[in-house]
Amino acid sequence: MAAKRLVFLFQATLFCSWAQQPVAPTDESVGPTKGVNWNDFNIVNSFETGDRFLSVGGNEDQYRSMENFGNGVRLLSSFISLTSKDGHGALFDDLIVSTNGLGGDPYESATVRIDKNRVYRYDLSWRKNDYFNPGLTTDGGMGENLLNTSYTLQDHNLTLFPQSNVSFTLGYSRNEQSGAGISSVQLFDTNSPEDPTGTIFPIFSNIRILQNEFRLGTQIHWRGFTLNVLHGWEDFKDDTPFQFNGAETGGAGSAASVNLFQRSAPDHGTSPYWQVGLFRSSRWLSVSGRFTYTDGAGSYLSNEIALGTNQFGALANQQIITSGDARRPVATGNLNVTVMPTSKLTISTQASVYNVRTEGNSAYLQYDNGTQLADLLYFQYLGIRTIAANTDAHYQFRRWLAFHAGYGYSDRRIGSSPQFAFAGTTSGAPFIQTSLLNSGIFGFRMDPIKGLTVSVDAEIGRANQPFTPKSDENYSTVAASVRYRLKSLQLSALTHSDYNLNSVTLSSYSSHARTYSASASWALRSKLSIDASFSKLHVDTLGGIAFFANSQFFANEVSEYISNLYAGTLGVHYGYRRIDLYCGYNHVQDVGDGRGSAVSGNVGPNLAAFQTAQTFPLRFLAPSGRLSVRISERLRWNAGYQYFGYSETFSVGENYLAHTGYTSLLWSF
Repeated sequence: MAAKRLVFLFQATLFCSWAQQPVAPTDESVGPTKGVNWNDFNIVNSFETGDRFLSVGGNEDQYRSMENFGNGVRLLSSFISLTSKDGHGALFDDLIVSTNGLGGDPYESATVRIDKNRVYRYDLSWRKNDYFNPGLTTDGGMGENLLNTSYTLQDHNLTLFPQSNVSFTLGYSRNEQSGAGISSVQLFDTNSPEDPTGTIFPIFSNIRILQNEFRLGTQIHWRGFTLNVLHGWEDFKDDTPFQFNGAETGGAGSAASVNLFQRSAPDHGTSPYWQVGLFRSSRWLSVSGRFTYTDGAGSYLSNEIALGTNQFGALANQQIITSGDARRPVATGNLNVTVMPTSKLTISTQASVYNVRTEGNSAYLQYDNGTQLADLLYFQYLGIRTIAANTDAHYQFRRWLAFHAGYGYSDRRIGSSPQFAFAGTTSGAPFIQTSLLNSGIFGFRMDPIKGLTVSVDAEIGRANQPFTPKSDENYSTVAASVRYRLKSLQLSALTHSDYNLNSVTLSSYSSHARTYSASASWALRSKLSIDASFSKLHVDTLGGIAFFANSQFFANEVSEYISNLYAGTLGVHYGYRRIDLYCGYNHVQDVGDGRGSAVSGNVGPNLAAFQTAQTFPLRFLAPSGRLSVRISERLRWNAGYQYFGYSETFSVGENYLAHTGYTSLLWSF
């Protein structure tokens, strides 16, 4: 169910962003179409080098969290391929290298592929993402949380004898995050949920997170069967230190302060795993099975020391130690069988098993060095087991009409053995809950006239004991699409609704989501094309909540959120002789529920903080233009401009506008 929702939302996003081409790098070709010959190779290449400019007004931190393009010289893109003309190169037959945004763009990437027929194939993928997140800020100021880090990701895969019946794979991946961060901690006066009076202080961190993975596998083809076996080893390390040295007060009305805060929290783990897949396909029967097993193991130790004064000015000396080591074995398996007894009938059945356990000892010790009082809690076990099966039948009733229907069943069991304290009482009783889900699907597809396709799909599900308020209980989804194509004209329209009503032991939850979208593409002539799209997404949710505020307990309250999001794009591409011109416009706007101020809601708690969060109206504009002039067959001059405008209805502190652009040369040797 969840997978189908994600697929649909992904498709809707594609339609929404179809017409908005990137301004840089330039989407034009340069150089001979068939490349040039050099000795025994054919070479195709292009390089775009240029300079970006930027001017930002308003909240620059908000701009950096959303766009983050800056000034400077860039290798906007590059591509080069060497292909052996007879397929028998000395060291390789194909070499392909491509890059994007090198030299300072927030999203840099490079790929390499080199292969020699029947001997080897090597693939390299490298990416670097600059991630900036100012956290939640108000009135244009900096919040108490921030991340300014870089993600570096690389993958290496070597396949030996790729076209043979028996091939071997070796792989290595490395993901690293590093940079500066600011988070927050509540100190000294957090005695109970009924009295959450601890003061929040900022803490600084030098983020160091590293993940390495090694892989070794083989693929065997024999008499129509394909067997894949992969063994991997994954290691994870988080050695981020947290500290604060100086003096920080708790603000007006509080004598709380912190003079020293240090936290050392190394977290290391390893996850060796196996993946096995077996496949067999024939004219009327296809069978595939997969099995994975991961034996994860990890350990951590956190030692936190804080010195200062509490809200009444008394000296405070607090130490918190948490530690644990645990295994997390995860086993999954699925079997898929597809039978085609006739040319019109296809029956597919899938059965799967998922089992994950977290078992070990985890201890939380909070020690007050001043009073020498301590609290100690343990956690021992969490297990989730799911068995699921579904069957789908597809029948081609006529050449232009097809139906499909199916049934799904899942059995999900969750068990845990925590130890927790509430209202002065400590409990360690095990918790077990089982939820059964039954669902049915139905749909049809028809092609009444040439070029026109209409499809409708629906699903209804019922679960008896959902685990969380947001889990599926009584849900229904309906999706429909219409697509029409006539020569160079393409039209499409989609609609999708997703309703869920749920009630668990302590709370209730309901959500309604409806999506409508349409798109069009039309090539009026060989040099003129127009793309446009429009979509609307409506979401409203209601959830039961209980909480403490102003030293008071609020029970049986309601949390509401409403969003009405509109998005539209328009793109026009025109070419005349040596000139290619592109103009685009992207508009995204959430009108919320139409209220005029942040705190004029009438659902839920009568607290400004809750009413402010019930809806979030905003607007984002991004018009753009690009000019490309062909100077010669191997050289183009390009210039582009894009405007970003972001504004929130209830606050001006986050608003910004940015003028970005570039000029470049796209060339081929």
